[in-house]
Amino acid sequence: MATPGQFKTSHKIRIPVEELEPGMYVTELDRPWEETPFLFQGFTVETVEDIETVRQHCETVVIDHLKYVEPKRQEKPSEHRPFFARPKGRAQFETPVEETVAKAEKVYEGSNRLVRNIMDDVRLGKAIDTPAAREVVSHCVDNILENPDAMTLLTRIRHKDEYTSEHSLSVAVLSISLGRALGLDRQQLNEVGLCGMLHDIGKIMTPDEVLKKPGRLTNEEMEIMKAHPVHGRDILLSTDGVNANALDVAHGHHERVDGKGYPRGLSADQMTLYTRIVSVTDAYDAITSDRIYDSGRTHMEAFKILTKGSGRQWDGRLVTRFIRTIGVYPPGTLVELSDGRYAMVLENSPRFQLRPKVLILPESGKKEEGATIVELASYPKGPDGKPLYIVNIHKPRDLGIDLHQLKRDGLLKDLAHAI
Repeated sequence: MATPGQFKTSHKIRIPVEELEPGMYVTELDRPWEETPFLFQGFTVETVEDIETVRQHCETVVIDHLKYVEPKRQEKPSEHRPFFARPKGRAQFETPVEETVAKAEKVYEGSNRLVRNIMDDVRLGKAIDTPAAREVVSHCVDNILENPDAMTLLTRIRHKDEYTSEHSLSVAVLSISLGRALGLDRQQLNEVGLCGMLHDIGKIMTPDEVLKKPGRLTNEEMEIMKAHPVHGRDILLSTDGVNANALDVAHGHHERVDGKGYPRGLSADQMTLYTRIVSVTDAYDAITSDRIYDSGRTHMEAFKILTKGSGRQWDGRLVTRFIRTIGVYPPGTLVELSDGRYAMVLENSPRFQLRPKVLILPESGKKEEGATIVELASYPKGPDGKPLYIVNIHKPRDLGIDLHQLKRDGLLKDLAHAI
């Protein structure tokens, strides 16, 4: 660990966290970046809440005075914001997640059934029920506008045997949430949601031995897989009521902003906003999802992959906004608390994203336990009288926890009466 003053230069100086002020640019910590939840190695402190978050992990930091006074810094603030910063546009009057999750669950289950039916119809050569698809997307939009965390939570509690249908629905939900953060209006949210729901429809034409193959694909198999955007475009071209946006996304969600994607090698300025949105949410959901033959990675790993590919594979501005939108601990994340108990994140705190609202999971063999919700932002204490906070994140599979089964056992029931 560096000693105080070691990094002092004409424009860099180490200071105690207590001396941080909004506007300062943090360029070094007193511990490795990978031991903290801060995704970006360098960020501008914008609020006193940001300072409190840094204080939870560090005693001293190095600030760069040149970054503080540089006038162009404000032109692209998202490039320097820590990803625990409050997402733009989060409404203060949103209904709490525990009051919306029951309704959201009904919408999610109905939407998932529709996606499965659409895929079955396409396999049988039937037409896509476009009006029904638009209706369920509209319900998703309504729920996300009421509280985006409720629907995001449900996208994380999934059954690995239903990957294709649930992936399509999850991409729709995440795309709507990202679009909301970008300030899209209701009509645009409905459009990007439909694009997300239908983006992978072409995989219906991909043989299962390729689509579900464990391990690395051969070159020939990869070419078969890479044909699904063209298949998707062709399917949607023959579908009534599907506009050009859905066609563009189905055809282009594997294009890259550096022009090295497929199937056409488009550049960033040739990709529509909806296509760039869905390419980010599609990648995130694919990286974090369990499949029959593979275990999904944590959201932190996904964030790092997306950030590494920013400006090359994905639109960097959208990656940053997406990370800020779903938060440090996205709803549905399995976390370990300081008292050893496990909990599932329900909702992010707009002010303190390292202290979300969580649902304590029942101990093994105690399914009859009622729901216990804890607001970590209120700095509660555990049964041992010590402060309660998050100490780690886990993949449910690694702990033998099946969130999907817990949901079926009634995990999310009666949350409105749990506090």
